[in-house]
Amino acid sequence: METMLRHMENEVVIGDSQCGFTKGKSCLTNLVAFHNRVTALAGKGRATDIYQDLSKAFDAVPHDILVSNLEKHGFDGWTTRWIRNWLDGRTQTAAVNDSVSKWRPVTSGARQESLLGTAMFSIFVGDMDSGIECTLSKFAEDTKLCGAVNMLEGRDAIQRDLGGL
Repeated sequence: METMLRHMENEVVIGDSQCGFTKGKSCLTNLVAFHNRVTALAGKGRATDIYQDLSKAFDAVPHDILVSNLEKHGFDGWTTRWIRNWLDGRTQTAAVNDSVSKWRPVTSGARQESLLGTAMFSIFVGDMDSGIECTLSKFAEDTKLCGAVNMLEGRDAIQRDLGGL
């Protein structure tokens, strides 16, 4: 796990907008930086819109895309196979009243309760910043998008960013 975290740090797998599970950053640094951005826009008399939260974000990580991101960021074959094995082989069922579904394979989700799961989630959302025009700020699965919207261009930019996210 240490080798993997070192690779993530050395290869800058996690972007600057991610403060969660990142050395030297915290929930407080995330909130202060985002507050400063919004305050600066408001100080210039610019209206801002803020959108946040990706519902059930840890549960929505598709395993195949996550493994593809690992390969894209230069993780070796042994590590990606190890992660794939860690992700694969889980099944789930649902029960409602007296009815129980068949067991089905779990094809998405990063285990939020583990250090490895949080690292995998950070890798999954690491390139979320790509192509974003507005300010994106992440702390683990909590994501905030902020943009000035007092002009048509600003509203269009935040709408494009929301569509892209």
